Amino acid sequence: MQDYAQQESEFQAGIPPRLVSVFYSVFDPDKGPQVVFEVPEGSLTSSNPIVEFHSISKYIVPTPQLCDHLVNICTDSYQVMGYPVGIWGTHYPRNNFMFNLSFVFDRGADTSSYEPVVRKVARVLTSLEKESSFLSNESTKSFMYNIIEQLFEDLNSYCECQIPINSANTINLKLFPTYRNPPPVYDYHVPICTVNLKALMDGNWDITMKKVATSINGIHHVKKIAELADVDCGLARKCMEHLLYYGCIIMVDIFQFSNVYAVKPDIIRIIEDETVQSECLSYVKKRDKIPPFAKLFSLYCQLKHGLTLKEWIQENKEITSLNIDIRRFISFGIIKGFLYRVHKYPILPEPSKQRTSLPKQLCRLLDGKHHFDEICTLKGYSVRELEDILKREPEVKFILR
Repeated sequence: MQDYAQQESEFQAGIPPRLVSVFYSVFDPDKGPQVVFEVPEGSLTSSNPIVEFHSISKYIVPTPQLCDHLVNICTDSYQVMGYPVGIWGTHYPRNNFMFNLSFVFDRGADTSSYEPVVRKVARVLTSLEKESSFLSNESTKSFMYNIIEQLFEDLNSYCECQIPINSANTINLKLFPTYRNPPPVYDYHVPICTVNLKALMDGNWDITMKKVATSINGIHHVKKIAELADVDCGLARKCMEHLLYYGCIIMVDIFQFSNVYAVKPDIIRIIEDETVQSECLSYVKKRDKIPPFAKLFSLYCQLKHGLTLKEWIQENKEITSLNIDIRRFISFGIIKGFLYRVHKYPILPEPSKQRTSLPKQLCRLLDGKHHFDEICTLKGYSVRELEDILKREPEVKFILR
């Protein structure tokens, strides 16, 4: 389940990246591609630019074949996004006017939220140029500096901007967060709410979604929730994916005292993060009494391969006096990504499947690709029942990972 914690943090963010620079460039009939305006000053034209313009100019102000297409260029540290435009007309030198308003980001930034913005700005500027020669006219082209300056400041500060051009034209832009598709939802996953779903519900909510959301309690797995809500499992999974997409829930594994958990090396980071420590204390406590964090950290570090939760509790008898909720204690580690579940995968060699007395439908799942949680949820077994069934076949082996 550690994959869920990692992917969740990635697709929940969805925050538009910060602009490093915005620049406006044109093709000069005598000098070739030129940066006309840039914010901040010197970003591309100083002696120490963040991006060497001459090295990317053939893509910023390109051949006609690349015009009217979104173009992304990556350098060692930055990425540049633009939408080059070429306008043909006999009143232009060489019968053509080519320009590009480009946006610079850190190389690793997710710029998908900026793609519609870059396209829209290019469309607006193209219309202005065709209607009034706004970009090529000496008396008006200087306004471009004010435009890119306001774009840079407002999009970084407010994720939107409104720039009046003249009595008939205004540039209205707004950045919307982008969310990655959520990871797949399986019947054995257990959803935990990150928001108050009941408070969010209103008359516009889908009936199936309401029934599913009402049954989420941080304990029931998806299949159980589908049964309680009296909905098809497939529909329940779709509802969960929808809630995951908007960050309303996260997924953990089925909690049982026969589970095995182990810590990841990056558990060390919570020693330096007082915010996470405070979250941990408030999340795992049963009542007002707060256990010392040092003790909780010590308990986390004692979780390891081969040690079930039941055995871990027996080795740490003082847990009962610490006033902590074991289920939430484990869930917190999974959610924060420094704890992971060690799953048990049963394997029955192919030749043995032909002569075993085990149910054929169960034998199909004994290929090392299905862990106990999945098999138990699918077949309706408890862990003890599945273990007792598998004991009948001595050829069954187990992989822990």
